[in-house]
Amino acid sequence: MLTAPNPSPMTYSGTNTYILGSGSDICIIDPGPNDENHYGKLQSLSKVERPCYILVTHSHLDHSESAKRLSEEFSIPVLAHGDPIGARSRFMKEIVGNSEKVGGFEGLDQNFFPDECILGGETITGNGWTLEVLHAPGHLSDHLCFSYKEQEILFSGDLVMGWTSTLISPPDGDVGHYYDSLDKLLNRPEEIYLPGHGGKITSARGYVAKLKQHRLERESQILKILSKGETSSSQIARKVYKELPESIIIAGARNVLAHLINLLERNLVICNYPISSEALFRLSE
Repeated sequence: MLTAPNPSPMTYSGTNTYILGSGSDICIIDPGPNDENHYGKLQSLSKVERPCYILVTHSHLDHSESAKRLSEEFSIPVLAHGDPIGARSRFMKEIVGNSEKVGGFEGLDQNFFPDECILGGETITGNGWTLEVLHAPGHLSDHLCFSYKEQEILFSGDLVMGWTSTLISPPDGDVGHYYDSLDKLLNRPEEIYLPGHGGKITSARGYVAKLKQHRLERESQILKILSKGETSSSQIARKVYKELPESIIIAGARNVLAHLINLLERNLVICNYPISSEALFRLSE
């Protein structure tokens, strides 16, 4: 594991890049941001070893930005989902996708295009290692996880992180997808996760269950606030995250909006369109 020097309230101590294998068949997972120090380490490694694949869990800049540069310098193919818009839920495409005010494109690598699209279900192999590709949207619609079959270890990207629950920012972040992906992981055997941020996660399925419970409790909290009258995601976030720094409140408002959109999809709330951080939501009659 190499951790990029890009610490922030959203990335913790930095983005983790993982190197799997050795010799003539190594795989680089999430090459990270285009930071010269971090890239230099990958560059030095690639001159000694022989990378055969670059895998990217999702198209946020802190995970994908240096992929193209590394690929071109060492002729290594980049494999990723590559289509966040195509992977959005039907509801997101039809309802949220029509709103220019929904926002949520901060941090997206809009110039990221893999050499090969992998959508989930594929198997990628090298000398002594096998990876199963899992499509696991929620944090982002194109999010993938990779299961290292020989060791029953899951590279969990930002779906499950080692320091906090993930940011879900519409339209490419989707709470309904997130619940489904957590359920998918709960039905898998891996108990060790290597996340995109933070340290190794052990007893991982118990941790995943706690993450889901946390989101369900947040949903109940939002519904309770709405029971007192219509309000916006920004206003709810200031009540929910009131003791936290402003940067966290702003990010938290994106999570709240994602919950509200999920509740809207389930006909538990209604809102005044277009959907935005200032749109007013209220409980359904």
